[in-house]
Amino acid sequence: MQFNHIGIFVNKINEGITELKKFIRIKKKSKIIKDKNLKVKVIFIIDHDDICYELVEPFGKNNPVSKTLEKKVNILNHLAYESKNFKKDLNNLTKRGFRIITKPVKAKAFNNRKVTFLINNLNLIIELIESD
Repeated sequence: MQFNHIGIFVNKINEGITELKKFIRIKKKSKIIKDKNLKVKVIFIIDHDDICYELVEPFGKNNPVSKTLEKKVNILNHLAYESKNFKKDLNNLTKRGFRIITKPVKAKAFNNRKVTFLINNLNLIIELIESD
């Protein structure tokens, strides 16, 4: 698995960008991606150290973001890793104590490759992204 990004939940993407600019120098931004399947809007921000941040905004009802934002917990929500062998890495993570919290689904932000989210006993959330 290779590190991909840090996921941050925000009420509004533009507000999130404004806050990030207060402590990082933005080198590059993606366009905003609306994913009806995952019920989120996302944008990817690359800083001058080539660290990638994904800002995740709620999109529609019953989305996975709004309740977290209301509680003001887990705003720095997840670490994401790309996997060349998605099924094998998913099995290895579950054998090591991670629990699947979302079934694998295709994500528009990753050209319809599968993603899934897992959590461990430390409440660390990992997003596993299927490689091309």
